[in-house]
Amino acid sequence: MVLVMSMLESALPAILSFPFERPVFLREYSTNHYSVVSYFLSKLTVEGAISALQVLLQVLISYFLIDLKANFGMLYLAVYLMSMTSCAMAVMVGCAVEDPKRAFEVIPVLFVPQLLFAGFFVVPDLIPIWLRWAQYVFSLTFSLRIMLVEEFGDGCGSEEADTACNALISSVGAEEDELWWNWIGFGSRHANYVMHHKKELAGIIEGTTGLSQAAKCALKSQAVHD
Repeated sequence: MVLVMSMLESALPAILSFPFERPVFLREYSTNHYSVVSYFLSKLTVEGAISALQVLLQVLISYFLIDLKANFGMLYLAVYLMSMTSCAMAVMVGCAVEDPKRAFEVIPVLFVPQLLFAGFFVVPDLIPIWLRWAQYVFSLTFSLRIMLVEEFGDGCGSEEADTACNALISSVGAEEDELWWNWIGFGSRHANYVMHHKKELAGIIEGTTGLSQAAKCALKSQAVHD
């Protein structure tokens, strides 16, 4: 639940941010206030700093309230990456739509499949074999595996409990020896969404999803008169 809370609380505000900021961004870009790269880097930096504080508060409360056994640093890193990946994915989708209402309607399409394919509600072995590849598309798959191995991988206190914990870890396809593969997959998902976010912004500027050249000139002319 810590991962799901982190995923949703980061994505819900982020998916609506760019549709509201789009007119301002296009206006200021057309008057050469900044470039796509500077806007992209500044937004990524601000979102990263805000998410770091939010996740720290969330993990501090959850870690001691639930009495988790995982390493605090690894737990924080996993939840923070989950938060940033969800934020990047949400902003990427927000860049692709102009209407904030439409962006909000896309939210279930983004997150319900993650809950289904990551092993959170449905064991991957129960998913049809021709659909199991989809679990590797979603970042929640890798973060869930990391969290389970970190929390239950060192044993659960008794022989019966260890058997149950090992069965839980195996049920989602997690392996302690392959933990670093999950970190690589997790990081690659984040990088992929970040790069697509930048491409969406570039596409808007080029006119594929945004203004035409005539509209840009009109905005520039209006800014000069103002």
